[in-house]
Amino acid sequence: MSTITTSPLIALDDALFDIQRLVRRPGYRARLLAALGSKVELSTVRVLRAVERAGDTPPCVGDIAERLMVDPSTASRFVEQQVEAGYLTRARHPDDGRRSQILLTDDGQSLLDEVTDARRQLLDEVTSGWDPADLERLSDLLTLLREGFDQLESTT
Repeated sequence: MSTITTSPLIALDDALFDIQRLVRRPGYRARLLAALGSKVELSTVRVLRAVERAGDTPPCVGDIAERLMVDPSTASRFVEQQVEAGYLTRARHPDDGRRSQILLTDDGQSLLDEVTDARRQLLDEVTSGWDPADLERLSDLLTLLREGFDQLESTT
């Protein structure tokens, strides 16, 4: 295996490491949660987002575990907490009565809408003064990078 010493790749690797930590930074978390005006845990948001992004077919707990990259037992606990909170509901899987499909409730969708709005307001603040073309280019490049990682995953 070759050692990568190309400066742009080193800078990209460092930037990706820093970016993945951004949403865990206390200042970001505090601002986001303050904008929501409630004591919602970000783990709640992650579970709800995993359900939302599952597509047209409601996910089962295993799908959510895969998306969150956690053990199924952990995903099951997360889901149960959100069912109890009223953000998710379970429905019988149409093809397998032993499994449940997980669905967002109206309250869950409302919370996700609030979170999305708050996150975008923070992004707007952070990128104020940026050239719109730079924002578009950054978005395009990040999408391309994600697609590259998706392709890497599909070949393993």
